[in-house]
Formats: sequence, C-alpha cells, structure tokens
Amino acid sequence: MTEQLTVVGTRVTRVDAEEKATGLGLYAPDLEIQGMVYGLTLRSPHPHARVVRVDSSRAEALPGFRGLVKASEVPRVCGTWFNLRSRKELGKLLQQDDKVRFIGDPVLVVAADDEDTAREAISLIDVEYEVLPAVFDPFEAMASEHVKIHDRGNVGFHIVKEYGDSEAGFAEAEVILEHRYVTSKQKHASLEPCGTCIAEWGRGGSLTLWSTTQVPHWTQMYLSLAMGIPIAKVRVIRPHVGGSFGARAGVIWGLELMCSALAREVGRPVKMEFTREEDFSATESRHPFTVDYRVGAKRDGTLVAADARIVMDVGGYGTHYVSVLADALGTGVGIYRIPNYRFEGTCVYTNKSLGGAFRGYGNPQMNFAQESALDELAAQLGIDPVEMRLKNYRGAGEMDPVFEVPVKSDGMKGCLEEGASAMDWQVRRVVSREQKAESTLRRGVGMAAHQHGTGARFGLPDPSSAVIRINADASVDLLTACADDGQGNRTVLAQIAAEVLGVPFEWVAVSATDTAIAPLDGGTHGSRQTYCGGTAVLKAATEARESVMKLAAEYLERSPDSLTVAGGNIVDATSAEPLVGLGDLMRHYQVGDFSRCHEVIAHASGVTEDQPPVFGATFAEVEVDIETGQVRVIKMVGAFDVGKAINPAQCEGQIAGGLTMGVGYALTEGLIIEDGRVLNPGYRDYKIPRAVDAPEVVPVLVESIEPTGPFGAKGLGEATMISSAAAIANAVYNAVGARIRELTITPEKVLAALREASQQG
Repeated sequence: MTEQLTVVGTRVTRVDAEEKATGLGLYAPDLEIQGMVYGLTLRSPHPHARVVRVDSSRAEALPGFRGLVKASEVPRVCGTWFNLRSRKELGKLLQQDDKVRFIGDPVLVVAADDEDTAREAISLIDVEYEVLPAVFDPFEAMASEHVKIHDRGNVGFHIVKEYGDSEAGFAEAEVILEHRYVTSKQKHASLEPCGTCIAEWGRGGSLTLWSTTQVPHWTQMYLSLAMGIPIAKVRVIRPHVGGSFGARAGVIWGLELMCSALAREVGRPVKMEFTREEDFSATESRHPFTVDYRVGAKRDGTLVAADARIVMDVGGYGTHYVSVLADALGTGVGIYRIPNYRFEGTCVYTNKSLGGAFRGYGNPQMNFAQESALDELAAQLGIDPVEMRLKNYRGAGEMDPVFEVPVKSDGMKGCLEEGASAMDWQVRRVVSREQKAESTLRRGVGMAAHQHGTGARFGLPDPSSAVIRINADASVDLLTACADDGQGNRTVLAQIAAEVLGVPFEWVAVSATDTAIAPLDGGTHGSRQTYCGGTAVLKAATEARESVMKLAAEYLERSPDSLTVAGGNIVDATSAEPLVGLGDLMRHYQVGDFSRCHEVIAHASGVTEDQPPVFGATFAEVEVDIETGQVRVIKMVGAFDVGKAINPAQCEGQIAGGLTMGVGYALTEGLIIEDGRVLNPGYRDYKIPRAVDAPEVVPVLVESIEPTGPFGAKGLGEATMISSAAAIANAVYNAVGARIRELTITPEKVLAALREASQQG
C-alpha cells in the first residue's frame, strides 16, 4: 500500500478508555455468577514436605462447607506452551505428586458459601506432614547429596553453547575483565493481584473459565489436558486486567486448575481470588541470576571474546525456566559483534517460591551483568561508554549467531545517538566530575544498551489469527483473542484494521477476548501482539479490502485498479472523488440485492517466521548521598527502535512505565526470603516506585521500519525496562566511583562499595 497513512502513526483514543475511565469495565474480581461459591487455599507452612494425611472431618461439619480438592489430585503445569507442540513434549508438561516444595505451595482448596466460612473451614482442617530437608541457595542445591527437591535431581536444565573459539579469543585480547553479578527476585506487583478466576461446569461436561490469563488459548489447552476433556468443551473468557508483566503468562500456580477441579467436585461455580500476600508469596516472580561474566577486548575497544556462566534460581518448580535461560543466551550473544562467545547456564531448583515469566524474560538479568561489565571495560580503556557500544553493536545485514537470521531493521545507532543527545550526555558527564567537595550529594550519568526479540523467539512458530467482518453499515468487527493487559494492544490492532480498510478508526469494534468466538492466538507476551497479532490483522484486512474492491468494481462497472477506499467511501484512485459510500455498497450486497448475498468476511492465520530484535538504549542521571548511601534517580531517557510507532502515545506510555519499573528493579524491588519464607509479601514492605518517586522520563522513538512487520512495526513492551538497572548502576559508579554488582542497589551496599573504593585508593 502506498497511500498516505491516516490512522497508523496517530494518537487515537484507546478503544477501552471510556469504560475504564467511567468504571463500567469489568475486572475479574468484579464478576459474580448465579449460584457461585468461594474457594480458598490451604498452603504449606513448610518449605519441603510430603503430605501424609488430611483430616477434614471438622470442616465438613461446618454449615456452608461445600467440598475440597487436594493438590495431589490435580496435575500441575510444569512447563510452557512450548510443551504443547508434540506428544513427546506433552509428557513433560504435567506433574502430580503429594509433595510441597516451598512455603505457600497449595495443599488443598476448599469451597464454601462465603469467604468467611471457607476461611474457617481451612482453620479446622488438620494436615500431617513428613517434613523433608530443604535447601535455599542454588549453589548448595547443586552440591547437595541429601536434599533432592525433584526425583531427577536439583538441576533442572544445563546448557553449554559456544560460538567461535572463546579461549582463542581471550588469548588474542589485550584487556580482560571478569566479575560476578547478582540480580534479585523481583515480583510483578501489578495493581490487581495475580490470581482471580471463576470456573463453571455446564451440561455435557463443558467448562467455562473466566480468567485473567495472558494466553487464553494455551490456558484452554492446559485445562483440556488436566481435566481430561476435549478442547472444544473448554471456554476461556478474559475480562479486563489490572496489569500482568508476565505473571499471567500461563495458568497461575494453584489457581485455574485447582478452581476448575473444585467446581467439578462441588457442582457449583467457584470463584477464587488470591490475596496480595498470596500473590507475593506463592506465585511466580523474576528468576534471580548469578552471572560470572568475562570479557576481552583490544585496546581500541573492539570486543574479541566473552564468557557468561549463569546459575539461575528456579525455585520449587520449573515453568518458564528453560526458555528464560535461552532468552538470556540469545540476547546476550546477539547484541554485539563478539566473534568468540561461550555461554553456560544452569537452572537449579531450591525450596523457594517459583520463578516464571516476567517482563524481559531473562534479558534484564543478563543485561545487568553484560552492560555493567562493558561499562567497567570502557572505564578501564578510557573509552566513552556510548562510543564503546557504537563500535561493537551488530547492525543491519549482520547475522544473529543464535537464531541464524540477518538483522533487517537496525535502530541501535539512532537509539545511542538520539538518547545521548536527549540526556545531554557529554555535558552531564563532565559536570559529574566537577562537583563541590563540601556537599554530600554527588550526581552522575550512566547508560546501557540492549536488544530484545519480538515474539516467542527461539526459532519456534508464533501463531496469530484474526477475523475481519464488514457489516451492512460499513462498521467493522475485528475478532481476535489478543489479551490486553493495559498496554493498549487492542487499540493498535484496530488502527491497523482501519488503515487497511480505509475506514475511520471509530468504525472498528474489537471483540471480547473469548476462545468461543475468537480465532487462535499465541497470547500477550514476548512483545508480540503489535508484530504477530498485527500481521494477522493486516492479512485479514487486506483480504477483506480486496473483496470490497471487487464488489465495488462490479457495482460501479469500473476496473478495480481505478478504485480505492478512503474515509469510509469508495473513491476514484486518481482524483479521490467519492463514488459510493462503503456502507451503501455493503448494504446493497448484504440485504439489498435479493438475487445474491455477499458478506465480506476474511480470516487470516499463520506464524511469523521472523522475530526481529528491538534495539534500545537507556540513559540515567542519579544523585547519590555519600553520607547515607541513598540513591535517587533524577532523569531517565529511553530511546527505543520500534520499527514504526503505530500509536506514538501508547509507545511513550510503555517507555514511561518500563523505565519506572526498571528503577524499582535497580533500587528497591526484591523479595526478602529467610529460610524459605517471604518476609515482605505486600506493598508495605516491598517497595515499588510511586508517582512521587518516578524520575523525569524522556521517551525517544526511533523508527527503523521493519520490513516484515505491519506497516514496519515491531514490539516494544518488554524492551522498555531491560537496561534500566545497568544504566542506573553505571550512573552510580560515575557519580561516586563505587561499583555495585548486586541488585538491589541499597544504601547499605552503596556505603560498603564506597568504603571498598576508599581502601583501594
């Protein structure tokens, strides 16, 4: 299409703005079903134990008690949608036994007429445990011979990959730097707690689930497997959601499957809603990494070798652990032109709450190590950090060694240069070295770069589908299973449809996210919806447009090539003169001409073979109090290569939110766990940045135009927080000359680093 864009690239109002602003939009906690009862979870007080006996006799005598289901009676999903690809992989997906592997692991769920009765019922149930030895440190777990968390051992996965010859590369290096970097166990902390659902069984053994899942069709398949019923008998409906960030990228631990089993047991609809404490203590979080990173370079800054050795703390169960580690590998190797690279990763079970999908998917952890190390290397060589990245990044036409595809759209140079300009990088770096000695406050600037894939990655197919139907009045129904977690992707898909069809944006109605009416979609994760879902919408809308043009040519008795559609009208392709309204045309063929009926409806389904990298550079300015160790982030600049900004306002919103989340990851966010127990299971003690804590944010959109994406677009959502922690750590070093290599960057760690730097002279 060569027409000037009228909808794509504009700041249209979100399709869900009015209902959310007026309070009419329904979220899962708002939902009620006739005859509904309430489910609550009895959780393990032990980090590792076997459930020997459950005595529920006192609870069963309680008025209003409806029934219970033990966790040992319901399969656990210990894998991801990747396991749905084959029968062999399916065999690895479900796990079922009588053990609990972290404090808060579900033992059973009860149903009662109200929550108070359910809570009392739980207090009346006696559980006998065989307490087993526990291990909380991944290095101890690897070495332990007497603690076996799973029968197959404590190492869930191990991988070694080498590109080139790392030892030969290090022999060639003129400067070598090596350090250990450690990241924290960050919680998603979305405003709506992670777990709410309602399960209802109908006639013929059909199951309807109202769930906050990010992946409705994959959840439908999980339920089919776990409940032993056909996929066609499972319906998943997705209401509005108050944030996800990966927490709902599958079935939530101990929720949808347990709720469905409980509803079948008691013969009534069951609603389960996790508390904030349950959310923080018993659902997935970001995997902590320990990264031993070694890098070698020539004295001019040319990178020649790198070696990354990662130990990942998986927690009590593995869900997204293999793919998270693979993503850390892909993003680590792919961003820079390092000819000799060795990567070793080990996923280790511990008796702590499980890790899972989280915005960035392994990349923020790896990025903190790699970008901190590059900053240290640049300082050692006396090279500007921005110049260090410009010298070594992998650009357009170069081959990604992991996925073996060439980079097709390259915005890294633009991100680095435009981001540096927006931060006034050169001036601020000089100012940071000229601060008054009598003040305890020191300012510094730092930066970090990254790339992140669009979609499922790992060379796997990433399916999306869309249906476009043009009604008799020219309004458009867009059927999609895209789950909008608050980022506005349903709006973006509507913009793509409106642009292709030549109708006003307001004419497009996006369907509810419901597996009973929406075609197959891979879900909302991996920064995939604009690229993958948008590609499906583009294809379906293009097919529908072609059908419209054929009908218009017949109706007007003109060549299809002489016509186009714009502003909701069929117009002359040369003069733009309106010839017939699209509504009049559709009405004629749908209800006006009784000799025939032609409904314009198009379906597109397929996979995106390319998963183009999103490039980005984050710049941070901090203020450090050398007396207290307190760090305050003053300003952040986020420059991101989005390919094409379908909706610039939403892109800027993603950048503001992602950078602020990155501030939390760097400075305050990390679960504190002692002997397996989470000590900060809520907002009182787990500190996320508030509005008053947020720095000044300057978003910079770089458009490289991705040739495989809809209108040149690619993903953005995850990329916006990936390099924040490294940029902030590098800024702290620039401010005070003390290097922090462990997240979070607390005042205690800053003061300790200052003392160490002072002792080293």
